[in-house]
Amino acid sequence: MKRIWIPLCLILGFAMLAYSLYFWGGIASTEEVGALVRERASTFSFITWAYITSGQGIIDLLGWQDTAGQHAIDQVGFLFAEMKATPYSAMDHLFREMPGLAKTCYYGGPMLILIGTFAHLRKPKTFKTFG
Repeated sequence: MKRIWIPLCLILGFAMLAYSLYFWGGIASTEEVGALVRERASTFSFITWAYITSGQGIIDLLGWQDTAGQHAIDQVGFLFAEMKATPYSAMDHLFREMPGLAKTCYYGGPMLILIGTFAHLRKPKTFKTFG
């Protein structure tokens, strides 16, 4: 049973990271608040900026702008009017009303990847000899 925890942490961590990149790239791809979110992300937090720039780059590369943007509108589209009305606190409004899955993946992805990596580095290695 012990052998499953490290791969499980890494698989869940990368899955959460992929969802976060899709979600934040979708928000950055929307016409309503995309430019505002890209502008405010660099001053809000480093991880948000990394998710937005990387997510938008990957989504543009794969050509998923419409689907990711529609997913973001479905999740947080009700906030777009409030975000445009108060652009300086737009990211605060977004974080306050962000869905549970997006918030869990926002923090959980990097944490699970770090935990899985450190656990893999700390696990005892087998020693093989000739003979």
